[in-house]
Amino acid sequence: MSSRTFEEIQADTRQATSNNDVEALLRYSAELDALATQQSEALACRSRGWVFYVRREYSLALIQFQRAVALYEILGERIDMAIVMGNMGILHEGTGNLTSAIEFYHRALALHEELGSHQSVAIVTGNLGVVYLNIGDFPTALSHFHRALAYHEARNNHKGVAIGTANIGNVYNSTCDYPAALDHYHRALALYEVLGDLSGVALVTANIGLVHMNTGDNPAALMHCNRALAINEDLGDRLGIANAMSNLGDVHGTAGNFQAALDHFNRALALFVEIEDRNGQAHVTGSLLETYVRMGSDADALTLLQSMDAMQIDEPITHISREQSRATLQERSGDLDNAATTLHHVLAEALELGLRSKTADIHKSLRDLALKQNNLAAYVEHNNEFTRITEEINGKETTTKLAMQAKQREIDAKDREHAQHMAVLHSTLPKHIADRVARGETVNDHFDNASVLFIDVVGFTTHSSELDATVVVELLQNIFSSFDGICAKHDVTKIKTIGDSYMAVAFGTANTEQRTQNSEQRTAHVMPSVVEAQRIANVALAMMSSEFVWPHTGERVMFRIGIHCGPVVAGVLGTQRMQYDVWGDTVNVASRMESTSEPGKIHVSEALAKALNDHKNSPPSPLSHASLERGSLLLFPGVRLMLRAKEQCRRIGWRGRENFL
Repeated sequence: MSSRTFEEIQADTRQATSNNDVEALLRYSAELDALATQQSEALACRSRGWVFYVRREYSLALIQFQRAVALYEILGERIDMAIVMGNMGILHEGTGNLTSAIEFYHRALALHEELGSHQSVAIVTGNLGVVYLNIGDFPTALSHFHRALAYHEARNNHKGVAIGTANIGNVYNSTCDYPAALDHYHRALALYEVLGDLSGVALVTANIGLVHMNTGDNPAALMHCNRALAINEDLGDRLGIANAMSNLGDVHGTAGNFQAALDHFNRALALFVEIEDRNGQAHVTGSLLETYVRMGSDADALTLLQSMDAMQIDEPITHISREQSRATLQERSGDLDNAATTLHHVLAEALELGLRSKTADIHKSLRDLALKQNNLAAYVEHNNEFTRITEEINGKETTTKLAMQAKQREIDAKDREHAQHMAVLHSTLPKHIADRVARGETVNDHFDNASVLFIDVVGFTTHSSELDATVVVELLQNIFSSFDGICAKHDVTKIKTIGDSYMAVAFGTANTEQRTQNSEQRTAHVMPSVVEAQRIANVALAMMSSEFVWPHTGERVMFRIGIHCGPVVAGVLGTQRMQYDVWGDTVNVASRMESTSEPGKIHVSEALAKALNDHKNSPPSPLSHASLERGSLLLFPGVRLMLRAKEQCRRIGWRGRENFL
């Protein structure tokens, strides 16, 4: 039996999975087996499945993932089911079975959407975009990448935004819209640089280099690929170094610098062997083989071909490229019949996988081979197919670009509509509440600790009756705009205005959502209620110190304020003209504190006074906005302390004492 709990092992497996630490995952799987529960067995299968995936043992990985899904379904663990289905999508994508990858990604996506797992929805949506990109469905890929990007932007996930932006660049690169590709790559690059994510910087820099290679700007291509290499070397990322070396080999080979290409491919191959990356080894060996074929170094090419024949090749394109090189070598040696047989076999594979560009290349090779064999019928057949597919591809490229433009217009229109919707929400609701509403959340929070403030203008009815309506509105606008700024400065939320009254709340921690900013600011010796009391007191002081005058008399506008703290309920009402409001006895008490206050006075409840006294007796607060004066209670400059008589307290139904500050 394991001496550790399931929760302890689960935490370690998550870390090991994120690091692809297969040895640790195998140890944890053995511990989970010892626990002998369905829950532990499900996690053990999931962990072993990831081990087999990393090792490229895909059939074994699939068996483990399928068992994990079945167990999670029995347990009713739908989130874990969705995660494993996403892993199965990754698995099928890695083996080139893109149809199955799409199926499992969609099943995972449906579960995550149902469960409201927004971050997972964004990730799976982006993964689907990659699959559609690989099968050449560029408009659909673009749509998925934009959707994933929108999720990340709504949650301020800057790394997710960088990934989504780079993926959109990949779509434009694939459709030869190089200016748009470079624009998105540079935007992604800037995000990665701000985040300090050097791996992301290296990846996008390499993509920028390959765009320059495709446009014939080899100096720029070399500069960017070398920069990507240098970053990966600084990071000590051997996989990144190997990929960068391979990219540099491609750039040199495109420029006809074959020896430089061979040098970089060989260095990349040595690294792929060292880190035991089987797919990387096969891919770069294929690149070496193609380079020797282009150079006419057939003996070296045949040696490499024998090496590749001994490899297990998982990526279909690498396998097809190898067979094309084989056919070229067979043709050069005069073995035309076997060259034709090789090409026909690989043609069937390309057709089955829907690789139309490869299919066109193979028909062209078969056409040229038929000419050498004086086989007119075969020449006509393959030339017709080559011409047809090439025209379809060229036509499809035009159609694809038009479809992408239409999709981009559709996306832009939705973005404008969303921006208008958000502008309306932000004009009626606090920003953090508007963002939650936009995400489809139902906003109904309970706060154990909140401080509520009411303030109104003394003598407003009398004064306003002597003024023109325009002057009254302008004065209130100036006063309330000033109050809005004060609230924003002290992280206090304006709730509403009612006539000449203004309501604001300093919220604590809701039972449904952690307010990260406040929780980071709190310390062990400052309780949440104390923090909210400090903030609301600072707001009250600033509001009371505001200087406005009545235009017809020149007298200073006087205010009275009431504050109380305690539990409240808050939520959004309405569907057209939404309003964020707060309810509870705490609100009612604060309102009565204001109505029984006096001109120029801040009327606080006993609960709030105690919270402020707790602040006085605590060590200095690190809060930058908590600059309250200390005294026998908390005497604010220019405001007189008064105590109401106990009889008056009993008369209005409250127990204990209240304080005017």
